Amino acid sequence: MAFSKTLKIANMVLSAVATVTSVSIMAFSGYMIYENTYLQNRAFSSASIQYKPDTKEDTVSIDELMSNIPDAVGWITMDSTHIDYPIVQGEDDLFYASRDIYQQPSLTGAIYLQAANAGDFTESYNLLYGHHMDNGAMFGDLTKYLDPAFFNSHLAGTLVTSKEVFDIEVISVVKTDAYETAVYSTTSTDWNSYIATILNNSNIKVVNQNSAVTSADRFLVLSTCEGTATDGRILLICKLNDTQKSVDPVVTPEPEKDSSGRVIVKTGDAGRFGSGWSLLNLCCLILTFMTVLPYLMDMLDKKKEKSIKGVVGPLVNIVMVIIALWIFITYENMKTPMILKDKYTPWMLIILGIALVAEEFFARRKKKDEEAGEETADV
Repeated sequence: MAFSKTLKIANMVLSAVATVTSVSIMAFSGYMIYENTYLQNRAFSSASIQYKPDTKEDTVSIDELMSNIPDAVGWITMDSTHIDYPIVQGEDDLFYASRDIYQQPSLTGAIYLQAANAGDFTESYNLLYGHHMDNGAMFGDLTKYLDPAFFNSHLAGTLVTSKEVFDIEVISVVKTDAYETAVYSTTSTDWNSYIATILNNSNIKVVNQNSAVTSADRFLVLSTCEGTATDGRILLICKLNDTQKSVDPVVTPEPEKDSSGRVIVKTGDAGRFGSGWSLLNLCCLILTFMTVLPYLMDMLDKKKEKSIKGVVGPLVNIVMVIIALWIFITYENMKTPMILKDKYTPWMLIILGIALVAEEFFARRKKKDEEAGEETADV
């Protein structure tokens, strides 16, 4: 008798371990699929393209860009490439390396102007950083400039700043490392310095050049990781040419405030749903749904006799599943970055706890009823 009871307990423990392991594997697999999809899609500028200044007219308005994206300083477009992004600038060169344009945590980062530069691009050397994404997003397309055919057919672009609109003309593409001071520790240069410190630098490999450009007063440099080396860097060196287009003065809008008078900070999708969707909430939802599975299997078993008592258990758990699903759909958005928990996690844990207690209670009662029925039959 003791051995039988011990065996039952062992089976229960193994069953619980198997369930937890299965759910963990499912959650991790789902997260990896989500993470890959999120990184691939979120890295493109589709979420911010609505704020892109229209440069077709003589006068360009950047009100939408500046009022909707914190720390925005301009917009860069390289023709016929994926490089079509707002430019932001942080207090240092690390902040936007791991945050998106809405200041939310993101592995894709943002396209950002080095902190040492003036935010209006009035200096002679302006450096932009962007992550290298294998699908071509962010500054992933810079590696394509290493190919002579691509380089020669993609030499133009546009830069819109808070004061001016420039035509971008590509000068060269070079390879170096992250510690080269000639390209990473300056905000000022001229054509002679470019020739002396970049073209004739033993630590910088010039891969392709545009021989049509023989002078430049203002430079724009795009930098990204090479990919094949930890410290390797690819830089697209460009010339900024003045245009006749003017930029409308930015109208500073009255900030939106909540009922208590506090300023509402816009953060894209995260503004509605919070700073991100919670992994714990998704796990709680899956586990809550799994408490209904035993009842569903019983319902599909035509040999088992159905009773009113057997209906109460499923109803409790189904209600819990519906509530958990409603909370997740209403307050979680898997298009935003993933976080471990949020303010709704305690409610999801409470719902899961109720579902587990209900499942255990009604399972025990059902087992007692079955045992009582067997004893009656034997008599």
